[in-house]
Amino acid sequence: MKNNILFFKRIFFFTLSLYALNRLVFLFPTLKQAEEKFQFTITFLFLLFFVFSILILFIVKKVSEKSFDNTGMVFMMATFVKTGMVYFIIKPILNLPNNQIERTNCLIVFMSFLIIETIITIGILNKKQ
Repeated sequence: MKNNILFFKRIFFFTLSLYALNRLVFLFPTLKQAEEKFQFTITFLFLLFFVFSILILFIVKKVSEKSFDNTGMVFMMATFVKTGMVYFIIKPILNLPNNQIERTNCLIVFMSFLIIETIITIGILNKKQ
């Protein structure tokens, strides 16, 4: 149980740190004006990716406890499903003209969460060796 709390604390603090950094970047006047036109708020994006990351990592952790050999495949499948779901959620962003800043921000947030999910999954896989 203590290990699970540490596990979720890492994700939470990563999310909080990245959110604060992202908010600081959008304090610049030109980016602040662009943010006002965003289809989805930065907070919504972070909550969306945070929830998906928690779900993926929770599933990966449970699978690693029950069937360690399938951990990597479950991670890849969960990430694939997440990518598809996120695509359909943020599809309005992709179709709007002149919103390069929002698309770029969404991509950076997506890649950041993917990196932390991958790092944590690697840690789970290395603990069993």
